[in-house]
Amino acid sequence: MSSIGERIREYIRESADRKLTVGRMAVSRLAFFGLAAGIVIAGVIALIAVMMSKREKGLTFTRADVVSGYTYRMKGDLLSYRTPDRLYTYDAAKDVSTYYRIANIEGYDSSGSMTIVYAGSQFKIQGAEKTLSLTNGIILDVRAGKNYAALLFKNPGADRDERFILIIDRAMHSVNQISFKDSEVVGFDFLDAGSTELLWVSTMDIGQFTEESIVRIYDCGKEGTMIHYTSPFYNQAIYNLYLSDRCLFMVGTQSIIRYDREEDGFSAERDRVRVYGSTIVDFYAGTETAYFIALPVAAEGEENSLVRLITISETDDLWSNVMQKYMPSPVISAFLFNGNICVFTREDFLQFSFAGKKLLDLEPQYKPVAAFRCGDQGFLIVTEQSCYRVTID
Repeated sequence: MSSIGERIREYIRESADRKLTVGRMAVSRLAFFGLAAGIVIAGVIALIAVMMSKREKGLTFTRADVVSGYTYRMKGDLLSYRTPDRLYTYDAAKDVSTYYRIANIEGYDSSGSMTIVYAGSQFKIQGAEKTLSLTNGIILDVRAGKNYAALLFKNPGADRDERFILIIDRAMHSVNQISFKDSEVVGFDFLDAGSTELLWVSTMDIGQFTEESIVRIYDCGKEGTMIHYTSPFYNQAIYNLYLSDRCLFMVGTQSIIRYDREEDGFSAERDRVRVYGSTIVDFYAGTETAYFIALPVAAEGEENSLVRLITISETDDLWSNVMQKYMPSPVISAFLFNGNICVFTREDFLQFSFAGKKLLDLEPQYKPVAAFRCGDQGFLIVTEQSCYRVTID
């Protein structure tokens, strides 16, 4: 009996040990799965928080009085566009939209201080009392500056290779008329030089084997006197000019060419930086350095996700640098804003330092189809339905 009782007690002890072991294993498993579930839940909450933060924090959108669905031009703080019967200008800094009723105009240009329209040989600066006509000319294009406007025209029946540019002041008085014979005018516009206003004209001569581009600069404050004439640029066209306190930069289809500012004009060429295959879309001048945003020229139907920052010295120590950044979705536009690189893509808004460090990565509340920089005020974006002023919080 004693041996049987001993076996029974031993069995009971073993059963108790097995139950305790199983119980401990069950508790351990429950604790493990509980911890795992907690980690997963915490991760989901963190992900949701990041996504919500990415969507909502960083950008403020304010509805702008701009009609979507048109072609827009931006100069400084002024956005302009035309509908079938009206020409609109929207001042982003003042949040004010104005319009002019138009009838059959062929073209226009607007700056922060004037809007000029034309049709055939007639032209008018909005706000002026009357419309004027060229005595013998058909207007091809116009540019509006701060205090002056320029009209590109040709004479009917004259040599087809001869073009003229007429400089007028705000009162529509003639300042100077310039002839360009045997040259195609490929670009012209104004530069604000502080105490005066400059007009630049880029022409292209097509020879037997090469294309030669020449840039001329005129001082409107000195009756349109020419103050600079470049040597020919071979096999490239100059399509824009940027002016800083130290330098003048001519932007071509192959290079950025630097000149130093002098008392009465500009120096000979000082430096040249290759930009072939890119279009310069924004410019910022630092203390001794100039910065350019370049976007690759995409073939028709292709999308671009690359943004380049080109840095060029403005001192005697000549140097340049190119930094490339790939975006997570196709680029709508890119800007240099408050010392940083800002990029609107189809899905995101990103901000980088000039050193390439990512500062912001946001999903805007509204997806842009076009974006513009408004001086130092912020941005304007156009969506499929509306237009918004955008500021960075």
